[in-house]
Amino acid sequence: MKKFLYLFLFCFLTFSCTESPENVQIVDALPEIFPDYEGVTVPAGIAPLNFNVKNSEKVYVEITGDDGSKLLSSGSYAGFDIEEWHDLTFKNTGGKITVSVTVKNNGVWKKYRDFFIYVSKDSLNDYGLTYRLIPPGYETFAHIGIFQRDIHTFDEEAVIDGMAIQGECMNCHVPNRCNPNQFQVHIRGKNSATLIQQGGKRKLLQTATDSTIANCMYAYWHPTGKYIAYSLNLIHQTFFEDTVKYIEVFDMASDALVMDVEKNELILCESLMTKDFESYPVFSADGKTIYYCTSKPYVLDGDLNAMRYSLVKTSFDAEKGKIGPDFDTLVNAEEIKKSITHPRPSYDGRFLMFCVADYSVFPIHHKESDLYVMNLADSTIHPLKEVNSDCAETFHNFSTNSRWFVFNSRRIDKINNLLFISHIDENGNCTKPFLLPQKNPAEFYGNLFFSYNVPDFTSEKVDLDIRAFAREIYSGERIQVGVRRN
Repeated sequence: MKKFLYLFLFCFLTFSCTESPENVQIVDALPEIFPDYEGVTVPAGIAPLNFNVKNSEKVYVEITGDDGSKLLSSGSYAGFDIEEWHDLTFKNTGGKITVSVTVKNNGVWKKYRDFFIYVSKDSLNDYGLTYRLIPPGYETFAHIGIFQRDIHTFDEEAVIDGMAIQGECMNCHVPNRCNPNQFQVHIRGKNSATLIQQGGKRKLLQTATDSTIANCMYAYWHPTGKYIAYSLNLIHQTFFEDTVKYIEVFDMASDALVMDVEKNELILCESLMTKDFESYPVFSADGKTIYYCTSKPYVLDGDLNAMRYSLVKTSFDAEKGKIGPDFDTLVNAEEIKKSITHPRPSYDGRFLMFCVADYSVFPIHHKESDLYVMNLADSTIHPLKEVNSDCAETFHNFSTNSRWFVFNSRRIDKINNLLFISHIDENGNCTKPFLLPQKNPAEFYGNLFFSYNVPDFTSEKVDLDIRAFAREIYSGERIQVGVRRN
């Protein structure tokens, strides 16, 4: 009896507090909402696309699927029950959702023009995203952490918290083709180490050697899990007395190589360790090709345009662990007067996506940086016009099924890098990207003092014993890698 009374009281209070619009004025304009979800394409089962409405005392939102199913939200912002939202999106896969917004302001109700959210036929079954959260200036190592987020809910948790490994800079967690059971993380600083975890077993490596210029840094797994491609970078930052451009990150030197994970050996190839700067090596979907970026040596003394990187490829024999001998320039930086960085192949073997900026090896600080895609079947290249903005688009990665990709963009406030997701079809056509959903977006992003950095999809949750990892980091015990010539 008590349970019934409690349920009755809850329902009474809930519905009695829901104010229905009356004497509604019709406005022939779209509502000003944050985030801008008008016309976006989403996967079924994504977290609810809750939104706020500008200049509103109260919002009354009704969403209707093509199948006739409805959801209602009334309050200070549009927020939907997770399970009900999931149910509606799955029922309307391949169709659309109509969003009807009525707003109360200064005691007057106004109904705006409806807009649509499209639900793709292509699923996004990955568990979520991993990313590094870091202050937007990138000046210090303090308060850095690697986090994971369930993209079907609003749940977020730390993978490696900066409080557990204090004062150390950590590169982002890099899974093997979205598989977190094979991943690596590089820790910089006095306790530097490269963590490699496979099948729940961890090892900490010392990757600096007498034959290399630095520790292994930017990483990308071979699809077999037997190798990791790395670049070795001597990174520096410079700051400008400028209200528009305030920082540049650049290399004093950089090389590329491949690590044999099973033998703990670095495979050194003279053609990837020249006087030129080689960076961002990645394996193709079939593991038979290495794509990387290369630039002529430059000195950052005023001519920033010298910092331009070309896109190059070479072959890789996984059975023999051999690089080359063929090298082919795919995009010549000097010919196009642009810099190509951060190549990422789709896992279905169709595309190679990369950043294009006027110059730079670290385009996250370049507002002109855009995403381009190469069709690997015919080598044609085109910009992602539906995705790019007047702010920097960078650090992208594909979902397991290669139909979705996540990327960084500063387009919201010009300061913080936030995460956007877009759909890409088999022909390389993209949809309008949507901002990573949050329960109360204006409140969450308005209070956010960190930038998202180097996001990636993961098929399931990352399982790392952070306490054991911290003890191992501070123990000083490392496996020294060996070297072998290509």
